[in-house]
Amino acid sequence: MMDLSLISLIVLAVVVAIGFIKKVNIGFFSIGAAFLLGSYGQMSAKQIAAGFSSSMFVTLVGVTFLFGMASANGTLNLFSKKVVALVGKRTYLIPILMFVLSAFISAIGPGHIAAGILMTTFAVYLAFELKINPMATALYAKLGANAGCASVLSLTGILAKNLSEPLGYQGFGTHLFLSTLLSGFVFTLVVYIGYKGWRVNSENPLKLSEIPAFNRNQKITMASIVAMVIFCIGFKFDTGLFAFAAASVLIILHCADEKTAIRQIPWGTLMMICGVGVLVNVLTKLGGIKLVSDFLASHMTAQTAVPIIAASSGILSWVSSTTGVVMPTLFPIADEIARTFAGQTNYVELISAITATSFAAAISPLSTGGAIIMSSYSASKPTTTEEMNTMFKTLFLLSVANVSINVVMAAFHVFFLGGLFL
Repeated sequence: MMDLSLISLIVLAVVVAIGFIKKVNIGFFSIGAAFLLGSYGQMSAKQIAAGFSSSMFVTLVGVTFLFGMASANGTLNLFSKKVVALVGKRTYLIPILMFVLSAFISAIGPGHIAAGILMTTFAVYLAFELKINPMATALYAKLGANAGCASVLSLTGILAKNLSEPLGYQGFGTHLFLSTLLSGFVFTLVVYIGYKGWRVNSENPLKLSEIPAFNRNQKITMASIVAMVIFCIGFKFDTGLFAFAAASVLIILHCADEKTAIRQIPWGTLMMICGVGVLVNVLTKLGGIKLVSDFLASHMTAQTAVPIIAASSGILSWVSSTTGVVMPTLFPIADEIARTFAGQTNYVELISAITATSFAAAISPLSTGGAIIMSSYSASKPTTTEEMNTMFKTLFLLSVANVSINVVMAAFHVFFLGGLFL
């Protein structure tokens, strides 16, 4: 009879493959597969459902709902335009500004998905308006959104915390954030040099005087976001619950249309994350995670563990979601590897390499990030099939280059950050 641990891995591979081939949300599929697999492994329904993190779900819904309101009433878009207008005629600063602004918006709560969609779309339209390179401008925005997404307020940081605390790890939020930020900055610098970002010259720079002031609703929304950042980072308030409280204030004061905000919550992504969590929990209970970690450990040393796990995360991210699949699958494996090479390999360094490299792959056209860039470009101007094919190839090659750079960084233990934040 086939070993349960091996069967569980086959089930995971099948679920991911079907999701990739059929383009369906594997979150719901994962829960169904987890039920069948868990039942076959004689797990109770309560044990199977334990993998669904209700606290994480509440947190992510709260944060995305609040920023959905900020997006719906135009606060985020207007804020972005005002910041870009600050450079005036110094349009050579736009590449730097797009990265910094996207990273900032991503870090304070919306995360790489919401910030990526908002800023990448804005970047493409801005590029055509200012008559600068739309591909490069979109890349600065998307790389920035990915770079800032691992803060303690953002979806990725919240997910990392929820995945790691049951394994016995905490207090690594700053390290993970800075690692992902560094990774994004390094490749943005590569893109900046490759596209000669310092030569950006615009004939139509945005003028601050021509941009409207924040209205009443937008001012209250900005104040709510600032309050959330202060209280959740400075006073350790629960991010999700505070976001719901702030959103409630906005609803009472009629600052935004909550129905529009509810539609902007990425329900599919949230169910993907939580659904895969249910399946990974079953895999862990049936020994599938340990089987993978043992296999990887048998092909790695303490010196090669980090680059190997980084490469694995990048490759897996090309065909699946970072937050939905890669992190829930590889974080438990990182724990097993850290225990195998106790004292020689650090868990936080491993998950930093996983997160950073996985997001490095996320500019691929096969991922949401690359798809956003292509769709924004084609929506902004008529595009031929040849242009789209060229863009597809370019984005994929850039993704491969980004992953490769991250693996090299992992090999030189850059993601350890000198142990300064451990």
